[in-house]
Amino acid sequence: MSILEQLNDISATANNEFSSIRLIDHPKGFELLPSRCEATSIKVLLEKHGLSYQVEIKSNVEYISTNGRFPVLIFNETDIVCGFSELVKYLWKKGYSLSEKLSQDEKCDMDIYTALIKRLEALELFTSWLIEDNYTHVTLPAYTSHTTWPLSAILPFYKKRQVYRLVASQGQWHDISSEMLMAETKDVASALTERLGDQGTFFKDNDTDQDVVTELDCLVYGHLNAIFMTKLPSYRMKRALGLHSRLIDYCKYVESKHGLRAQRDRS
Repeated sequence: MSILEQLNDISATANNEFSSIRLIDHPKGFELLPSRCEATSIKVLLEKHGLSYQVEIKSNVEYISTNGRFPVLIFNETDIVCGFSELVKYLWKKGYSLSEKLSQDEKCDMDIYTALIKRLEALELFTSWLIEDNYTHVTLPAYTSHTTWPLSAILPFYKKRQVYRLVASQGQWHDISSEMLMAETKDVASALTERLGDQGTFFKDNDTDQDVVTELDCLVYGHLNAIFMTKLPSYRMKRALGLHSRLIDYCKYVESKHGLRAQRDRS
């Protein structure tokens, strides 16, 4: 094989890095708010990279995950990646990045606001598991849909206790209550609104001054979109976010300007 043929072969291999991507998720209607947020963010990120994937539905996806995060992604039938953060790291190692043009200071900013979404994730867990109306009418039926007694009684008990401990471990949360939920959600919303300002996305191209969709946009949009689109009996979190019209405008903007709307229809 000539050198030119070898180079062409290497190029073709690089362009077809992933022969298959399987995304394993909960059955529609049985996914809880936290996993719906994560799934939307993951699908947006894959599509922004132009990576096609095949959705597979499994009721036991939580137990397939290697780190407790889901959906679960399987690349080329060999590499298992669970959750948004692990997906970002995995794609970066494979040469896929939406933030490569950001300055070092901007990348630090992105890390800060990514950590802020970790607080939002804890609030999503709180909303699903520790608000009694939501737990009784939505979370418990969905979580036990694939189990029989006595597991249907044991598993949610331990999961609820795990969520309580996680929420209680948040250093700044001294009072685990609905009032705390509202206050913390408003703090997160205010921080995101302030960072966005009058920009379309969180960052701009330093050369062209045009919007740049980064991993942070995929993450934030995925969570906001899922929160706004999910129906729950008691949903103070949604009301708190909805008070910040800038975040609603942001979702509409990235949907219309950057093509993220199709993701909502597919999720």
